[in-house]
Amino acid sequence: MRFGENVFYDTAKLSMDEKIALLRDCKEVSYQWFADKLDCSISFSRQHFDCSFEEILGRLKEGAHYVVIDRGTWGCLLGKEHFEIGFRSMEDPVDYFLFIEVESEKMPPILSKYRLTPMA
Repeated sequence: MRFGENVFYDTAKLSMDEKIALLRDCKEVSYQWFADKLDCSISFSRQHFDCSFEEILGRLKEGAHYVVIDRGTWGCLLGKEHFEIGFRSMEDPVDYFLFIEVESEKMPPILSKYRLTPMA
């Protein structure tokens, strides 16, 4: 891991409307997005969840684990510096996940718009 990878940004002050708007803004400039689900009655591994973007956004509720992370090149098979933006719904019995991947060079206007800063 190189310096600057896996830096989490503080999203605690975002309202639910801002969280949804940020996800939409990131999807618009993303190079990929996908959704997974975890249903432990079927498997203890996440499985792909085939859905529309609006459908997965409908899973975002208060109490969800919401993240904006500078991943650097970590986890990118193409070696792109990128951010991961998304959430884990924390629902029971099925838990849903959204992952949006955005090249780092496209993030500064979004970080500024939502006043996001790295967590200490």
